[in-house]
Amino acid sequence: MKKILSVCCVMFTLAACTKSADTQNTTAESAPQTTAVPQTTTTVALLKNPDSGEKAIACDSKAISASYGEKVLAEKCTATWAMGDTDLDSWNCPKDGCTQTRLFHLVNSKWTHTATCQRSLPLTKYKSTCYIPNVGPATLAELPPADVACAIWSANNLLRYVSETGCTPSQAEINAQFSSECTGYTAAVQLPIEKCDTGGAVKTAQTKLKEAGYKTQVDGYFGPSMAKAVFEYQTAKSLQKTGLIDEATWQSLVGTKFGG
Repeated sequence: MKKILSVCCVMFTLAACTKSADTQNTTAESAPQTTAVPQTTTTVALLKNPDSGEKAIACDSKAISASYGEKVLAEKCTATWAMGDTDLDSWNCPKDGCTQTRLFHLVNSKWTHTATCQRSLPLTKYKSTCYIPNVGPATLAELPPADVACAIWSANNLLRYVSETGCTPSQAEINAQFSSECTGYTAAVQLPIEKCDTGGAVKTAQTKLKEAGYKTQVDGYFGPSMAKAVFEYQTAKSLQKTGLIDEATWQSLVGTKFGG
């Protein structure tokens, strides 16, 4: 390939070679800002593979280990995808678990290790948190379909990420926001704005919620009563119901782009 590109640069102009290289890069992995992306494709869609219809099943770690050729402790699985680690119970991870976790894929009756990713973050952030050992950053080709990611990757279902991943959050996690008080607050500098955040953006949202008739204080502190008010607002406006203020909720409530 390097020889071909070299001949290309000799035979054609620098502009032509640059255009060819750009085309190859776009084909390999489309970036949200490129004009080559079809108009029907959204930014979120570019971060996920299409659904496959696979459902979560009980993991068979012994079968995966035998196929992979190394002891694997799988945690969550579908028929062709699994997440877990090698030899988790002895040398690979501390007792409280790994911060990074492996993805395994069944291809042609053999389980392979496709990528290693940060456990606490969703797979939609693969460009910065997933890698192929001894190769480099992971691409969509190494990740499971979107519905499989929801089934096997816990971070994909966290409230703060569901607007990005498209997964269904736990109703128990949503309800928990409405009762427990915050023991501390963190400055809200980006979306989503969530319980125990504080600052000007929180106060702006509180003002808009109160103007719309929802019960919340206007004090700049995102507590349980505000979470409930946000959830009720989202329900009334047919928005994704999380109790957190994501981009869609902010624009509906405030009328402007966040930070704009």
